[in-house]
Amino acid sequence: MNVKEKMKMVTQMKKIAFAKLIIPSCIAVAAMLFFWFFIEQEVYARYAAVVTAYFGTPLFGTEAAIFVGLHPEFGIPLPPEALIAFILFVDSVISLFLVWNLDYARKIPYIGKLVVRAEESGEKAIRKYKWAKRLGFIGLVIFVMIPLQYTGAAVGSIVGRLIGMTPLMTWLAVVVGSFFRSTLVTFIYIGALSFCN
Repeated sequence: MNVKEKMKMVTQMKKIAFAKLIIPSCIAVAAMLFFWFFIEQEVYARYAAVVTAYFGTPLFGTEAAIFVGLHPEFGIPLPPEALIAFILFVDSVISLFLVWNLDYARKIPYIGKLVVRAEESGEKAIRKYKWAKRLGFIGLVIFVMIPLQYTGAAVGSIVGRLIGMTPLMTWLAVVVGSFFRSTLVTFIYIGALSFCN
């Protein structure tokens, strides 16, 4: 392979790396713009509160987001299926960004600190929940699905990469686990609400 071909290959690799860095961010921005322009302001505010609860609660972000999305004290509750789809979307975008950009993400200001913390949590989780590594894809699905300390989409994405899973298989496991987790927590919360009323 001559120098010109090597340069072309390096340029192509840089373009792919840049696309992997930008695509998840563009998806998130497109979703925000869609909600801003096409959703009623009250509903938009409710989804914004769900996202704030999700990211503002270090442990059990999914559970806090579901509480905010369904609890009547915060206004008209969101439909359960819409809330599950929204949380699944957020988890999917986070996971996509991390499985594609784990090395780059550490260097991004502010986000890098969060990624390093999630990576430390992922390493602790691998030591604590050794069964997840042994079970591979299914283990990662269960790991993301069950609300344990150190679980969730971000840590699950990092755990998948640390145990040697491909980016695609890691992302799929996180999406499946996130779907089951958000669905399970939503129906448990709806059951608890109806029992209390």
